[in-house]
Amino acid sequence: MLLVTDLDGTLLTSQKTISPRTRQALVEFHQRGGLLAACSARPVSSIVRLLQQQHADGLFGWCAGFNGGQILEMAQQRIIHSSALSCMNLRDIDRHISLARYPHHFFSAEAIYHRYDRLIAPWTTYEAALFELPLIAAAPGNIFNRHDIYKITLVAEQSKINALYTEVNNRLPYGYTATITGGNYIDIQRDEINKGYAINKLIQQLNISTEKVVAIGDQQNDISMFASAGIGIAMGNAPDVVKQQASYVTASNDDEGIVCALEWLRCSAHPVTMRQSTMLAENDEPD
Repeated sequence: MLLVTDLDGTLLTSQKTISPRTRQALVEFHQRGGLLAACSARPVSSIVRLLQQQHADGLFGWCAGFNGGQILEMAQQRIIHSSALSCMNLRDIDRHISLARYPHHFFSAEAIYHRYDRLIAPWTTYEAALFELPLIAAAPGNIFNRHDIYKITLVAEQSKINALYTEVNNRLPYGYTATITGGNYIDIQRDEINKGYAINKLIQQLNISTEKVVAIGDQQNDISMFASAGIGIAMGNAPDVVKQQASYVTASNDDEGIVCALEWLRCSAHPVTMRQSTMLAENDEPD
């Protein structure tokens, strides 16, 4: 079985750590022959660094960063897939939505870029510190001429993020999608690049069936994983729109939801903290 897990809000607690019980559950899953992949909106370098800091890097076979835009095979430390935005992509996006209207930044594999003619939003500074990436000021034209930008991230107050998501998607041209990846973040990438795309790449490499794949996450960018996996599990802290797309709902990230999910998978029986999302929808139960 291949378990593909999101990081923030899923594998990680609110303090950005892997709890001892969660780590032990992953060790036991790995010892039983289970395969593990991390899939995140984070850059690959940040995923690897975090897993190393949490002493879990040896458990994971793959790290997919930028929502599937780049995939690292851990054993060989080899990039097996990479799909950056082209200069034409960047200019096409800017022409349709006028990026200067919104606080935003750009991700390469090794740095975060922001426009030198705009103030830096606090959420941009936070991501640079969290991911341990340099924050580089550059002219818009120089950024648009780069060939190593994997995604554009728009930032806003949490209360405004849903309205911004709708507005941007209505303005984006065909071939691009904006996806909410956190309370203050929206990522813009090409349509075909998403976490489900990353799962499909791993399925091809491993030559396994979809039924052998379980995906677990908490945000809207995890919904594509649920569609590509045999089983999709939403965290208890996920928004309702995410829970409704999952096969099952587990406990929250601070209540070790991954431990509950792995126990259910091991026993092929539902622990009390797992609930079928379809039943939730039918019964209209509050979360």
